[in-house]
Amino acid sequence: MAAETVGSDGGRLAPDRMDLLLNAAKALAATTDIDHLLQVIVGEVQNVIDCEGAGVLLYDEEKDDFYWRIVQDKQSFLSSARERIRIPKDDGVCGWVFNTGQPALVHDAANDPRLYRPVEDKSGFQTRNMICVPLQTREKRLGVLYALNKARGSFDSEDVEVMSALASNVALALENASYYESLINSHKELERLNRVKSKTLHHLSHELKTPLAIIEASLAIMKRKLGIEGLVPDSFPFKRIERNLDRLKTIEKQVGHIIEDKELPDKPTYVNFLDHLEDFIEIESEDQPWLSDSFDIIRKRIHQAFPDRQIEPPGVSLDKVFDAERDYAVLMKQDRELDVCFKKPDPVILKIQPHILVSTIRGLVRNAIENTPDHGKIVVKGFRTDRGYTISVQDYGVGIPESEQPNIFEGFYPVQETDLYSSGRPYGFNAGGTGADLLKIKIFSERIGYTVRFQSVRCSCIPTPRDVCPGDITKCSGCSTTDDCPANGGTEFLIEFPPELRS
Repeated sequence: MAAETVGSDGGRLAPDRMDLLLNAAKALAATTDIDHLLQVIVGEVQNVIDCEGAGVLLYDEEKDDFYWRIVQDKQSFLSSARERIRIPKDDGVCGWVFNTGQPALVHDAANDPRLYRPVEDKSGFQTRNMICVPLQTREKRLGVLYALNKARGSFDSEDVEVMSALASNVALALENASYYESLINSHKELERLNRVKSKTLHHLSHELKTPLAIIEASLAIMKRKLGIEGLVPDSFPFKRIERNLDRLKTIEKQVGHIIEDKELPDKPTYVNFLDHLEDFIEIESEDQPWLSDSFDIIRKRIHQAFPDRQIEPPGVSLDKVFDAERDYAVLMKQDRELDVCFKKPDPVILKIQPHILVSTIRGLVRNAIENTPDHGKIVVKGFRTDRGYTISVQDYGVGIPESEQPNIFEGFYPVQETDLYSSGRPYGFNAGGTGADLLKIKIFSERIGYTVRFQSVRCSCIPTPRDVCPGDITKCSGCSTTDDCPANGGTEFLIEFPPELRS
């Protein structure tokens, strides 16, 4: 007997049928446990449609057949045998519904040639009539939803309409469960990979400590022996070796913080620490008077680097600072082909310690030089605004990818991908570095009371951190002339002083 294809007849559903759909929707919103949800829905189908059994058959892509995800029947014939029942994809009413995407209303199952008889043989459940509707999302079919053996009479078109509406909720729940399960599995895999990474880094960090200590001790022995032999250690490249050794030791310590899950103190903590540091030093000086001279040196050095904002600083002319930094920029760029332009600033006297202003501007200019390819341009200017005074350091260089911009002021964070990162000579293009300059500038700003922000557009020729600029505009395949580069990207840092810091 052919299965009927049924659609909505436009009639209104009975209240109990509406309650079924409402309860299914509530269950969908209340739980992420798909098996519990299906138990609720199948139980509601049995009660409201008044049938002996109901269940969900899902398609197994690997085995190319159907299996019962959940099934309930009053005598527990199907539920007790569901583990042993598998139905081939193209067999049974479920196969017909799955392949056509149409619901099926079967009034006489005994004479329907498509009924898959092994189900009855294995379970002992005798099917008289049934409804079978597809579980379909926008992308694919997942399986079918069944209602079996109407308790009184036979199923009708309204039953099919209710089942079809219910199938939409079930399909959505199954799809969401699949996404959730994939997310959980991905999270577990990420945790596993992180454990592997941490273990590897920990091993490498441990292995690095010993040779660094041996190298340091060996250098000291070599210097001492050279002195004994009457040779001058300064004539050998010990300073260069020690500088790079110190860099390796610093990196090893930073890696140690990372693998031990220690967070570097955030900027407010730095500032708060500085506020109380002099008191701490004074207390320690009283407890350990033999160290008072050393503590005095430390206090003076810290006070010089991070002066108290409460102390009125001498005014500094930005015009004079620009003149000095213009000359220093010539030294920084060395043999680089760069146009570093200090425009004459609007006249201003800034109430800030001169060395802090110089350090801030110099750090930003250095950052600009190292991120601008040869034949590029950097512009430094100062101008009055309604909100105070602004210094701008703008480069027409590679720019910062949007995904990396939130991390720029955190310190010790290279924008480049790790496998592409290298430390070149200072002021060379893409020279690298720890990012400590920007972190120091941010701390200065929070200590003194001005702000530092930036705006950046990544060069369109190298949109991701894995894309590498050749370092010379004349060698860039995306530029016909050197005038093309400034329009492609760049970064502008803005130092904004409030009215109370200018005169």
